[in-house]
Amino acid sequence: MKRKYASLRSAAAAILFGSFMAASSAQAEYPDKPITFVVPAVAGGAADVLTRVLTAEMTKRLGQPVIVLNKPGASGAIGLDAIAKAKPDGYTIGMHNLAILVGGLTAAKTPYRPEDLIPIAKMFTQPNLLAVNPNLPVHSVAELVTYAKAHPHAVFYGSSGTGTSLHVVTALFAQSTGIQIEHVPYKSAPFGEADLASGQIQMMISNLTSLGPQAKAGRVRALAITGPKRSPMLPDVPTIAEAGVPAAQMETWGGVVGPKGLPDDIVGKLNTTINQILADPEVVRRYDEMGSAATPQTTAQFDALIKSESARWGAVVKQANITAD
Repeated sequence: MKRKYASLRSAAAAILFGSFMAASSAQAEYPDKPITFVVPAVAGGAADVLTRVLTAEMTKRLGQPVIVLNKPGASGAIGLDAIAKAKPDGYTIGMHNLAILVGGLTAAKTPYRPEDLIPIAKMFTQPNLLAVNPNLPVHSVAELVTYAKAHPHAVFYGSSGTGTSLHVVTALFAQSTGIQIEHVPYKSAPFGEADLASGQIQMMISNLTSLGPQAKAGRVRALAITGPKRSPMLPDVPTIAEAGVPAAQMETWGGVVGPKGLPDDIVGKLNTTINQILADPEVVRRYDEMGSAATPQTTAQFDALIKSESARWGAVVKQANITAD
């Protein structure tokens, strides 16, 4: 009888030990199935292209497919909402960026709450480019300001939509220089850039990745880079601070976020993996070619960036009384 109970106890212990080892193994094996990476923008845009460079490398290093899912709309709110409402198991993550943050600040409401998202890792920074149509008789920011003051309401500028980051930074530029220019919102930045090149509008601050090549081809005239330093893509173009308008400095950024409740060990693994990828010389080179810079950060640093940018641009939006509605 004693031998029977001993056998039962041994069997029970083996079952418990096996269950413990299975649970530990499952946790250690993350990820053990494909990961969905939500991009709250259309395919082919700067955010999408930069993300696909990253996810291709994540697939190699994590041993599971990292699949990009484009969910554009509502200034990024649709995609960010999908991330916020996902199960916090590490299998649905996605991009957050300055454009989406500003869109949330100018919207009357969003389907998600900022606190429903947690930062994982920063991906890149990228300046915007202030450019004019070549037929406008200006060759510097100072000349643009002089011209606009002499011709109030005669200069039309494009943006990617009312209440977007490109609208907000241009409104800040106008406010800082005391000029009166007219806003023409477009459904996306490329539409505005096309009209800038054709002369339908006279001015635009837009993504360096897409507008920079047009400046190099002579279809638009580059006047200033909105980032803190000059770009290797257009090394002769001054920064907005060098051009005399430091208040209008804006550096776009993008990073990876997940739903609230994501376990710390998964956040840590993803952050480490992404930072290793962003330190890879080939990835650095590819980002540079697109006018961006790979910028690895700790989770805490990325969290601090989101909070500081929200405070800065929230104040600008309030002062300029900009809304998306």
